[in-house]
Amino acid sequence: MKIGILDIGTNKISCFIANIIKDKEPIILGIGHHQSNGVSSGTIVDMELACNSIRSSIQSAESMCGNTVEEFVVNFSSNTIQSQTVNLNISLDNNEVTHEDIKKIYKKINDLNYGKNRKLLHKVRTSYSIDRNIGIDKPIGMKGNELIAGFNLITADENSINNFIKCLSMAKVRVSDLVATPYASGLGCLNNDDLYIGTTVIDVGAGCSSIGTFYKNKLVYAGIVNIGGFHISSDIAKGLSTSILAAERLKILHGGSISSNEENDLIDVPLTGCDETSETHKIHKKELSNIILSRIQEILENIRSKTNKSIMERNLTSNIVLTGKSSELKGFDNLTSDFFGIKARVGKPIGIKGNTENSSGPGFSVCCGLIKYKIFKE
Repeated sequence: MKIGILDIGTNKISCFIANIIKDKEPIILGIGHHQSNGVSSGTIVDMELACNSIRSSIQSAESMCGNTVEEFVVNFSSNTIQSQTVNLNISLDNNEVTHEDIKKIYKKINDLNYGKNRKLLHKVRTSYSIDRNIGIDKPIGMKGNELIAGFNLITADENSINNFIKCLSMAKVRVSDLVATPYASGLGCLNNDDLYIGTTVIDVGAGCSSIGTFYKNKLVYAGIVNIGGFHISSDIAKGLSTSILAAERLKILHGGSISSNEENDLIDVPLTGCDETSETHKIHKKELSNIILSRIQEILENIRSKTNKSIMERNLTSNIVLTGKSSELKGFDNLTSDFFGIKARVGKPIGIKGNTENSSGPGFSVCCGLIKYKIFKE
């Protein structure tokens, strides 16, 4: 089965075309990238510009693959994404649990009130218990008086979703699955142990950062904050009177944390508006580092205030995995570890064949996660 994958971000739009064969590792047949226009922090702000960027990305991937694709799995990033934990129960009257009982519990989800203008993206079953016996994986055939199922319901603003789908429709994209970005990020870069022991994945994109916590192979929390790598570049540009493009280069080249013997090293910073003359001014590396570190601190503080306190406690999060392009900044993992008091590392896409060197870094975890989402769903 050939399937299209779309990762729609603030800085770039990536399209993968993957061949999914049952019981085999998926293979990437085509890859396309295009600068993202008309998208800001995961939200469509210009339908026409976004539509053109999406089509260009798809055309590049289809050209490499030599075939077109009919359906796409697409990520959705919006700070309106929320996680809601609910427990639903049915009476068993001392009978065995049947498949019909499970269906009844799932049907109850449709009767819930998610809030005004909220739409359900995912219903993730996180637990079963019978008569207060917790930790049950497969309740079918077990006897009891009451079956309780725990769910993580992931919802988002209905208008945001509808506008997003409309833009995709304008680009002639038929959506088979719409996946919350935190879900896709985790599936893309976490290994089996990460998914089981309790791991929070933080995907630092250009315009926003997504947070997904996985525990015992289930997504138990998802959220997004509207702050990311572009805000670091913007701070550098403003603070050092340089262009956004030059700020991006400085950010990547010199990173965040520096050793004490580097603090007074001088670096050249191009002045804004001086592209033709290549005029620069010199600053101490520590000045650049302070700008970057200040914004990273703010990103981490926003994430902490967004997540429930229990999510970052040891019972649900044994380690943190950073992914997304900005996670590659020098020292980001150590800063995160110190901030939360939890071991952190940088994660890259795993478990996908045919990935090129240019598309195998942390910035492509979402694409690979979307492929795995489709496999698990099938």
